[in-house]
Amino acid sequence: MQKAKLQQIPEPPKTIEEFLKSQNWENWPKEHHLRDNDAWVETQQKLGEDSSFTSIYSYLCDNVPRLFEEVIIMESRLKDCSVLLHDHASNIFDCNSMISKTSSYGNLEKHMAFLQKHPRQKKIMLSDEMETEKNIEGCNFSGFKVSEPTQLPRHLDAKQIYLFILKTQSFEKKMFKVWRTYFLSEASIALLHDFFWWWFLNKFKPDKKDQDCLFDRIAESYVMLFLTIPLNQKDTFFQVYPDCMAQAVYAAFQEAFPESCNLFNDEFKEDLGNTIFLWLS
Repeated sequence: MQKAKLQQIPEPPKTIEEFLKSQNWENWPKEHHLRDNDAWVETQQKLGEDSSFTSIYSYLCDNVPRLFEEVIIMESRLKDCSVLLHDHASNIFDCNSMISKTSSYGNLEKHMAFLQKHPRQKKIMLSDEMETEKNIEGCNFSGFKVSEPTQLPRHLDAKQIYLFILKTQSFEKKMFKVWRTYFLSEASIALLHDFFWWWFLNKFKPDKKDQDCLFDRIAESYVMLFLTIPLNQKDTFFQVYPDCMAQAVYAAFQEAFPESCNLFNDEFKEDLGNTIFLWLS
């Protein structure tokens, strides 16, 4: 019996082209021709129109419910909040509503009258014979020093100025001794030095860099002073401190620059008092 001849199995296709040929799909994919080309074009146009932004927006407006009442309420509330915020901001930056002009300005007027009444040598004991300029033009800020405050012009002593101002106040003897300790503290002396020079630069010879440095140290000194005052005395002390500081700075300008006293007019005094009250109140 003869062995049946084994049927030869063809090799499987190795490429996509061979596979298509084995299936008689040489022209695959075949082109499809629509019977109605006009209908196909119309369908394409309709799809384009339906997928446009205008079409989608119109459909959503017609079919999605909108809560107009809630939106109106929200807009009204936002307007009310905006008005309240504007009023609050106006009050924050309204110096006239924050500062008692009558108090600060009136006390500076009293101090000016006191200076005019008493001879110079009996006030702060500053010698007129010092070999330094006695006017604003001849004075320059020597520059901000990190380690220590810049000394006042013409060798003015901040402690003497404070003592002079304290003696012009109507403090009781017991209260005078308490306030004297705080006014002559290191932080308070630094405040007088730095604020004097900040005001000098601000009014007469601006220098933003030095002014910013002085302002930062004024803030630090104020915090140090605030922390040293006992809690039960803080309110009372800081009610009188800004006024005394304003008078001390004004007295320092009068003593340091007697030849420029015409510059220290009512506007100068008012601006000085308002600024100090704004910063220290």
